[in-house]
Amino acid sequence: MSEPEALPDFVEPMLAKAGPAFDSDDHVFEIKWDGMRTLAFVERGEVRLVNRRRNVVTARYPDILGLARLPDGCVLDGEIVVHHDGKPAFERLLQREQVRDERRIRTLMSTHPATYMAFDVLYEGFAARMDQPLRERRDILQGLIGDLGDPRIFFSDGVIGAGVEFFGQACAQELEGVVAKRLESRYRPGRRTDAWTKVKRAQTVYCAILGWHPDDKDPADFRSLVIATDVDGELTFCGRVGSGIGHELRATLNRVLRERHSPDPIVAADGPAEWIDPVLFCTVTFLEKTEAGHLRAPRLDEVMWES
Repeated sequence: MSEPEALPDFVEPMLAKAGPAFDSDDHVFEIKWDGMRTLAFVERGEVRLVNRRRNVVTARYPDILGLARLPDGCVLDGEIVVHHDGKPAFERLLQREQVRDERRIRTLMSTHPATYMAFDVLYEGFAARMDQPLRERRDILQGLIGDLGDPRIFFSDGVIGAGVEFFGQACAQELEGVVAKRLESRYRPGRRTDAWTKVKRAQTVYCAILGWHPDDKDPADFRSLVIATDVDGELTFCGRVGSGIGHELRATLNRVLRERHSPDPIVAADGPAEWIDPVLFCTVTFLEKTEAGHLRAPRLDEVMWES
């Protein structure tokens, strides 16, 4: 008697390299959904939702369990997204992620409903489709999602050719960006190749450096800088930044921060830190501001200081 067909426990998601917007008739350009990368494994009439960290998150998202009605032997790649005011709201997704109580989950299904944005099919009928060109996989996927007819499960559509214009439209709608995918590319689990290129929207803001958080492992270094920016004419705490700081700049900052040490912050900030006099300023790129006014995904661009 032959063994029943079975899907793998996990497939490492394929990754994208960062790059600028471009046009190409050899690529499809999709929205970069600001959600949680999640694989959907469908077998024996049930769906298993697994995130990139290999955590099973099925119980957290009853609103997208309609995926279980897909044919047995399917594995989809996509993003769980929570929308607000017509666009993805990552903060609201995080609220869904933190809840485990079943009654609370049911409440959030009404106030923070989740959708599944499917953009690839890795298995169909227990047969791997990863060596087929993306063009063919998208045709398969579009048929599967269309037949499903679930209002919470979508095929991630895109455009071919006009990538620059599409990226401009995404920025105008304040979306995260776009992903360009070569139509003839194969799915390469766990690999980051130029077959997929992510083009992310970035904003820049001028900030004052309020202080720093010391590095737990090296007291002579810092883990992040505490920053503030102008909000309606008032300097306001907007978060912390720790990326984009090279070795030479880090050495200079470590010296200046300690030379300008101050016992108190110049404006109220969130939590304890080491403070400085208002002599250091910087520009920071970021994805968006949270509802609390903090910068999401900040990166230090340039530092300026007063003598």
